[in-house]
Amino acid sequence: MSSNSLVVLIVAVVCLVSGSVLAQTEDPPATKEERTFNLQRDSSTAAAELELEDDESFHRWVPAVKQGTLEFSFALGFLNLNQTLLQHDQIIYKYTQEDTYFGDVEIKGETAFNPVMRGGVNVSRWFALEAVGGLSFSDYKAQVTNRFKQKNEAGAPLEDAGPLGEFDAEHGSLITGQLGVNAVIYPLNISDERISRFQPYVTGGVGAFWYSMNSNYVDDVASTSDINVGAGVRILGDRNISVRFEFLMHFNTLVWNPSVNFTERNEGTVQVPLETSDREQVTEYESNAMTMFNVSVGVQGSF
Repeated sequence: MSSNSLVVLIVAVVCLVSGSVLAQTEDPPATKEERTFNLQRDSSTAAAELELEDDESFHRWVPAVKQGTLEFSFALGFLNLNQTLLQHDQIIYKYTQEDTYFGDVEIKGETAFNPVMRGGVNVSRWFALEAVGGLSFSDYKAQVTNRFKQKNEAGAPLEDAGPLGEFDAEHGSLITGQLGVNAVIYPLNISDERISRFQPYVTGGVGAFWYSMNSNYVDDVASTSDINVGAGVRILGDRNISVRFEFLMHFNTLVWNPSVNFTERNEGTVQVPLETSDREQVTEYESNAMTMFNVSVGVQGSF
C-alpha cells in the first residue's frame, strides 16, 4: 500500500469516529418534549386523606362495655340436681299380685346438662338487664330403705321384704325448665369506662323453675319460684363477639303433688292406690329446699 493511500484511510477513520461522538453529544431534536412527573399533592387531596384517617380513628373498636348495646348469648353448662327431690316414709314402692311392698323412699336427681339462652340490654356501662330461659336434662333414681311387704289379704301382717330387686326402685328421666330476669353489674366500670377485654361481673335475679319427673309418685309438673346469685367474666373478642364464663347458685323450694294411684293393672281395671304401710292414702309430701349450683360457658353477641 502506498503512503498516499494510507493517509486517506487514516483520515476516513478519524472522520467516522468524530461523527459518532458528535452524534452522541448533540442535543435531542426540539420536537421531542421532556416528560415530567408531579409528585406534589394539592391541599384538597391532603385534607380528604386526613378526614379519612380521622373517620377510621373514630370508628376504631375499643374493648369496653357500651351503653345501649343489645346482648344475646347461648351457654352450655351443668346444673347440680344431685340432691333429694322427694321423700316419704313407709310408702308403697312395688306391687305384685300376691304382695304389696312398702319402704322409706327417697328420690335423688343427678347432675343435669343445662343449655341456657339470654337476651338483654346494657342500660349503662356498668348495669344490664337480661331475660333468661333454660332447660336441663338428667335422670333420677329412688333409694328404698326399711323395707316391708304385706300380702294382699285383709288383716295380713307386715313381713320383712328381703333384698331389693334390680328393678324395684324407680329410675327415670327428669327435665327442668327455667324463666327469669337477671341484673348484671360490672363493678369495675361504675366509676369510669374500663378499657379492657376482661370484664368481670356479678349477677342475680328472680324467676321460676318447673320440674317434670316421670314417676308413679307424682301427679303433674312441680313449679317453684327461683332466686339466683352468682358471678362471671366476659372476655371481649371483638366488637360483636365475647366469651362468657359464669357460676350461679339457685335457691328453690320444691313441693310435689302426690298421684292418686301408684299403678294400674289389667288395662286400668285394677288400680293400686298410693298408700302408706298403714293403708292411708298419701295426700301430700313435705317440701324440699333446693340449693343448686350452675356452671356454664357461652358465646355472647353484641349489637
